[in-house]
Amino acid sequence: MTAMESPADHADRSEHWGSEPPEGLVELVEALLLTVDEPLSLEALGAMVGQETAPDLLEAALVHVATRWEPHRFIELTAREVGGHRVWQLVATAAVSPYLRAGDPGRVPRLSRAALETLALIAWRQPITRGEIEAARGVAVNPQILKQLAERGWVRSLGVKDSPGRPEMLGTTRAFLSDFGLNSLADLPDFERFAGQDDIDV
Repeated sequence: MTAMESPADHADRSEHWGSEPPEGLVELVEALLLTVDEPLSLEALGAMVGQETAPDLLEAALVHVATRWEPHRFIELTAREVGGHRVWQLVATAAVSPYLRAGDPGRVPRLSRAALETLALIAWRQPITRGEIEAARGVAVNPQILKQLAERGWVRSLGVKDSPGRPEMLGTTRAFLSDFGLNSLADLPDFERFAGQDDIDV
């Protein structure tokens, strides 16, 4: 995932954070990151570990976790901004993707070129209606494509447009940003480069 920053990048500032994390805190934070599917903020970690643990100690523990995983080819600790909060997550690197596909090729349906173009139009031009997507692509939108994008949690309804027929307006979700490694919509890559890819696994 791109546009994601490792806490290891901040190790130089950790001196830095005053004191070393107490014994066992690094291992506990690491275990929580491995166990929970969602990215964790300092607030979430504090609630799990105990509010008496100072945020600077949690940040120091995260730096240690990042350092522990830095030599690993297939796992890394990443950090990004979601809704104004920095969150951390242990994730698989791109290097593991071919092994996942080989082990279970039917695990996740591939995104077709048409699905990518539809998702790109929604991301770049939101709020956008189905009719506007069809006008931009020059072809009808297969309902299964919108269903697939919604099932992956990437597309949601933003209400209805104040126009004849009151068509539904579509936009992307926080899960879309998370799964594509984006901090915000401002980090979206070039539209043509994204939409012009062949079928991909995401």
